[in-house]
Amino acid sequence: MPVFLNRRRAGLDVNGIRPGMGANPNAVRRLEARCQKACVRVTNLRRVLLHGIVEAGPGTTVTEIWRTLGRMMQDRAPSLASIQRNLNLFVAHGIMRRDVSSGRVLRYRIAPARTGRIAITFVEADTGQKIPCNAPGIASLLRQLAAQYGLSVQGASITVSATHPNATDVLL
Repeated sequence: MPVFLNRRRAGLDVNGIRPGMGANPNAVRRLEARCQKACVRVTNLRRVLLHGIVEAGPGTTVTEIWRTLGRMMQDRAPSLASIQRNLNLFVAHGIMRRDVSSGRVLRYRIAPARTGRIAITFVEADTGQKIPCNAPGIASLLRQLAAQYGLSVQGASITVSATHPNATDVLL
């Protein structure tokens, strides 16, 4: 049995948010749906964190989100470590986007929702001719690479050069 059982804080809940301090419920619901679609379980802590993320706005740091949650939850905000762990999870699943500023400050914003397809274009180096590429394998690979850096792919252009005279016939 833990020695400090009576000092344990009660779990966080959305009902603990002060009246009038919650974020836009529709925006939070959309983020919850994106979490569920990405197979991220929406716990009470994550639901409260989503309110803080929406309320803090785009381009905020972990500390700014924590302060926003402190105001919303009457100084009962989750720890900075809990917020950081969950933000890392959201970034890994493409729900949030992490930007590093010049002073190595990590800023977070909600990642744009994925549109089904990525427009991939081959650009022939010599002529500038644009050739559309409809290869789902390349799109999947680009998504995986971008997710490792906390990014999402909107489109891609790949510059290619002809290695043999009929190379443009192969690409079409």
